[in-house]
Amino acid sequence: MFLKSKKSHRVKKQMQSGYLLLFAVVLSSIVLAIGLGIVNIVNKGLILASAGRLSQAAFYAADGGVECALYWDRTHIGFGITVFATSTNSTPPSSGVVCANEDVAGTWEITNQTGSTANTTFDLAFNNGTCTTVTILKSGSGTVTVINALGYNTCNVNSPRRIERAIRVRY
Repeated sequence: MFLKSKKSHRVKKQMQSGYLLLFAVVLSSIVLAIGLGIVNIVNKGLILASAGRLSQAAFYAADGGVECALYWDRTHIGFGITVFATSTNSTPPSSGVVCANEDVAGTWEITNQTGSTANTTFDLAFNNGTCTTVTILKSGSGTVTVINALGYNTCNVNSPRRIERAIRVRY
């Protein structure tokens, strides 16, 4: 009888140590799953924050383009009523319109000129790597102006992380 109980006690002890190993594996799996979930949430948060920062840069590029167009449409020191084309009769300058250290008059494109309307488009690159495309639509021989600025967080058109933001001003 004494031998029987000792053997029984040994078998119970071996079974208990097997349960402890199983418990340790299950517990470590749960902790690993929770850890991977937290890492996934943090990673998505970083991606979202990065997209917000890039979007803000694109918006500020568009704002810079609008401010440039507004400045030259209102100030036009040494030029006529406006530096931008207003119709087929207008003669916008071919140089001297400087924004962000670039003479945009040398590169702008004038399209859709009629007797009372014209569109002026120019691109502008900023020192921080952002850029903008600005279109000034003049109608009513210059009495109505619409400025459309498309801002980009990068000037690289092939970048998969390129973000575009637009601003429209009408007066």
